[in-house]
Amino acid sequence: MTKSMFGGMPSFNVKSGADSFFSRVRNNMSWGTIGIILAVIAFLIVSIYYYNKVIAPKMNPSYKANSENIPVGSQGGKQAELLLFSVDWCPHCKTAKPEWESLKQEYQGKTINGYVVIFTDVNCTNESPEVEKLMNTYKVEGYPTIKLLKDGQVIEYDAKPTKATLTQFLNSVL
Repeated sequence: MTKSMFGGMPSFNVKSGADSFFSRVRNNMSWGTIGIILAVIAFLIVSIYYYNKVIAPKMNPSYKANSENIPVGSQGGKQAELLLFSVDWCPHCKTAKPEWESLKQEYQGKTINGYVVIFTDVNCTNESPEVEKLMNTYKVEGYPTIKLLKDGQVIEYDAKPTKATLTQFLNSVL
């Protein structure tokens, strides 16, 4: 406190709130403590970035994992995966979807000519990085696109997607 020129009343030197706070922190913490706090903050930033770029897109309902992630031999035989690439706004996709669901309900996990059939729906309406990667891998240029993956080969389906033609396709190719 110092003497004031106004009638001998003491005056206080008050620092701004932020200035005072940082000076107290600097006086009460060692450099090691500050380093640990900065490391924790950096870890949190990296964790949030990783979650947003890697984990959150996989939780997207339009993304469905395909058989690339299934260990070989887990089904006890050869596998064939039938992929349907579609979008919500396409009238042809809307017509093909009930046929696809009917075929999927009948043949999902069943064995045809020694191959276990797996069906994968790929909704391309919202192109996430995973969906975009699948579209580029299988060269999808229009909708609906149906591809069969068998023994390392990609076989393109090029007829009208009805349950009868899809069944014939599976029986002839497998």
